[in-house]
Amino acid sequence: MYIHTDIFAVQSPKKPGDPCGDAYGVYRNEQATHIILADGLGSGIKAHIAANMYVSRILGLLNQGMTTRESFKAVSATMDKAWGSSNPFAVFTIARILNNGHTLVLSYEMPPAILLTKNYAQILTTRTYTQGKAIIHEAGCTIGMHEGLMLVSDGISQAGIGKHFRYGWDTEGVRKFIQAKLPVERINGAAIASQVHDQAKSYWPIGKGDDCSVISAVTRRGIIVNLMSGPPVKKSMDEAWVQDFIQSEGIHIACGGSTSKIAARVLKQPMEIESTASIITPPSYRIEGFELATEGVITLNQVYHLLDEEPENYAKDSPASELAQLLKMADKINVWLGLAENLDEGNIEFRQQGLLPRKKIMGKIIDKLRQQQKLVLTKEA
Repeated sequence: MYIHTDIFAVQSPKKPGDPCGDAYGVYRNEQATHIILADGLGSGIKAHIAANMYVSRILGLLNQGMTTRESFKAVSATMDKAWGSSNPFAVFTIARILNNGHTLVLSYEMPPAILLTKNYAQILTTRTYTQGKAIIHEAGCTIGMHEGLMLVSDGISQAGIGKHFRYGWDTEGVRKFIQAKLPVERINGAAIASQVHDQAKSYWPIGKGDDCSVISAVTRRGIIVNLMSGPPVKKSMDEAWVQDFIQSEGIHIACGGSTSKIAARVLKQPMEIESTASIITPPSYRIEGFELATEGVITLNQVYHLLDEEPENYAKDSPASELAQLLKMADKINVWLGLAENLDEGNIEFRQQGLLPRKKIMGKIIDKLRQQQKLVLTKEA
C-alpha cells in the first residue's frame, strides 16, 4: 500500500504587497516525502531571494542523490560562511517522512516541529547540538495513517512578542492552540494550517512583525495510476511487460492503439472500440482489466494541455478528459514507457498539427505531473 503525504502551506509577508521572506519546497521519491521550509534573513525581496535560493539548493541536492543528512550538512556549512556577511542567509528545516511513517526533522536555527494526531498535538523532543555557528535541532518520530507534522517559521512562534506575550506565542502556544481543537475524526491539514497562521497574524500589528509560514503534512492512503504507452523494443518482451503492468496495484491505463492491441493479445481479451461524443479526440477502447485504453499521440498531446486546467472545465465524454482527470486525481503514477519506434509519428500530418511524438510528449507530461507534486516513476523497455 502506498502512503501519500499531502502538503498544505499558508504564508504571508511581513508587509502587505511585499514578497514573503519564507519559502518552502517538496521533494518526493519512491522512499519518502521531503519538506523544506526556509526563512530568509530580514524581510522583503532580499529575504525572499535567500529563502528560495536555499530551498532550491536543497531540492537539487536531494534530486542528485544526496541523503537528507548530507544535504542538510552541505547547506549548513554554506550558512556558517554566510553568517554575518553580506551574502544571502536563511535558516531552514528539512523534514523527511518515509513511506512507513518514520520521520526525521533537522532544523538549523528554526522552531521545533509539532506532531499532529486525531487526539493530541505534541512538540517533538529534539536532540540539540551546535554545528559551526548554529544551534541544530534533530528529532524523530513515527507518523501513523491520517496523522501529520507541522512546521512553522519564527514569524509564527514569535508572534505577539512584547505585546501579547513576553517571549512571543512560542511553539508551546501553537501546540496548545491546536490541542484545544482536538480530538477530531480526521485531521484537516488545510484548515489547521490556516487557523494557526491566522491566529499568529492576529498577534502582529499590520505591517509589523515578520513573515509567517505554516506547513502541515498529513498522511493518507495514496491513489496509484499505472500508465502503459508504447510497445517494448523487442516483441519477445511483450508478455512479461504486460503481465508486470497488469499485476501492479492501482488503476490501469493503456495509451496507444498498438499498446492496447498488445495488452489485449497477451491477456487474451477482446478489444472493442467505445463510442464517443468528442469530435477532436479519437475514441477509446474497452479491454477487460483496464479502467481506460486510449489512442496514443493525439490523445497524449491533448492531455498535456488539459493538465493545466481544472477538471470541472473538461469536455464531457472525451477520452482525453478522462485520462487527464485520472492523472490529476493520482498521487503516484507508474509509467511503463515502451521504446519501440512508431513510424506513423513521422507522418507530415502529425507535424502539421503540431503534435509531438509519443516519447517527447510523455516526457513533457511526466515533467508537468512532477511540478504538480505527483510522484512519477518510470520503467522503460
